[in-house]
Amino acid sequence: MQPTREKILDVVFELIYIYGYNGTSMSMILKECGIPKGSLYHYFKSKKEMVLAVIKERLSPRMDLFYDFANDTNKNSIDVLIDAIYKIADKEQLITYGCPLNRLNQEMSPIDKDFEEAITLIYNNIRDKIVLLLKNDVINCDTQAVAEFTIASVWGTLSLSPAQSSKKRYLSTISALITYLQSLKK
Repeated sequence: MQPTREKILDVVFELIYIYGYNGTSMSMILKECGIPKGSLYHYFKSKKEMVLAVIKERLSPRMDLFYDFANDTNKNSIDVLIDAIYKIADKEQLITYGCPLNRLNQEMSPIDKDFEEAITLIYNNIRDKIVLLLKNDVINCDTQAVAEFTIASVWGTLSLSPAQSSKKRYLSTISALITYLQSLKK
């Protein structure tokens, strides 16, 4: 059986991902967790504290894993990055609801410095991993700008509403980014 704190984080991650921070109530969290209110507050003082823990303990490790390019050292760095972009198309939840980090970024960063700082740390880590990857092939361009353009393009493509999102639309939209990245190959 999963420890209570871990269950709370998993439930909060799913609810916040689907309904957003403001669309997720404490009663929704309690109902999905199946625990009394006192148990929830034993682990976390507030919804904000829970979601900041989700960012640190759920989102950050998932982003680290997704952007772990260390195993693809035999490929051209552009091909490794393109593979990662295509891999998103096979993740139905990402296509439907978008990037969970970006969703929280759009909703909470403009109004809460703690969220902005936590999300910025992860964003910078993703950007730096892409920069490091691109530098492996010494591409004649500003690798930081390319990394940020790549993240913005993918997040923008994934930011459509669930009714507007589909794998086909994602692949179609992202094809311009793929073409651009391929043009950077040596």
